[in-house]
Amino acid sequence: MPLMLGGQAVYEGVMLRSQNYMAIAVRTPKGDIALHSEPLSPRSKIWKFPLLRGLVAFYDAIALGMRSLRLSLQMALPEEEKNVAEPQNFALQALLGFSLAIGLFVVLPHLVSAKLGFNDRFALSTFEGFFRIVVFIAFIWAVGQTKEAKRLFAYHGAEHKAVHAFERNAPLYSIDSLKPFPPEHPRCGTAFLLFVLLVKVILFTFLPVGGWQGVLARIVMLPVVASLSFELLRLGATKPLLNWLSLPGIWLQKLTTRQPDEQQLEVALFALREVLQLERAKVQR
Repeated sequence: MPLMLGGQAVYEGVMLRSQNYMAIAVRTPKGDIALHSEPLSPRSKIWKFPLLRGLVAFYDAIALGMRSLRLSLQMALPEEEKNVAEPQNFALQALLGFSLAIGLFVVLPHLVSAKLGFNDRFALSTFEGFFRIVVFIAFIWAVGQTKEAKRLFAYHGAEHKAVHAFERNAPLYSIDSLKPFPPEHPRCGTAFLLFVLLVKVILFTFLPVGGWQGVLARIVMLPVVASLSFELLRLGATKPLLNWLSLPGIWLQKLTTRQPDEQQLEVALFALREVLQLERAKVQR
């Protein structure tokens, strides 16, 4: 099976992962780069089948993403601020963030749409989907105006440049190898979220409208939506004739990525080298 890399931006750094390992590199308050790496639990072959693999991707995006973010906080925060990354504090913040996401992008669009009294379910679902996308883009834009988000989005761009460099077999001797590549990537989680929003328009047409039944049905359907969205994302990223599927996600990444500076590229290069070194050591054993 060919080696595939993915990852995400974390606090003051980058997480990159392969099928077997995860590596996190962050810039510390002293200005040096701290590294953390660990093996990932192997998956049963059954989880590699279409649709089922989307569930794994959805789980990893949440579980592994949250773990990576907490670890990066522990690595990069000054000693007096590290209580933020304590498991109980971080879990509460993650729960509040998840609740906010469900409220903004599931509950609010549905309840607003249901109040408008559409007679046609497809018209209601289309408006609900449009409203959800508007809320999503507005939220990303607003968050992106903060200083902290701008740095995170620059690390997001650095992560994508590192993945591009690996996929194009670029030499990894210096950050100059990463500079030519774009900060957007077709397999980005931002593109995945956009597919989620679009797939919901179709699937939610068949669900109850209004009240707690409508809200609960939409929450229960999220794993199905994630599975279908992952398959569309994969098709757009791997099939040349279907590359057009990736274009909306690439455009949306103009809001969630920025051109990284050289220090941020250096962090991404450290994470990339670490995960590739672990993979080479595994092959040699």
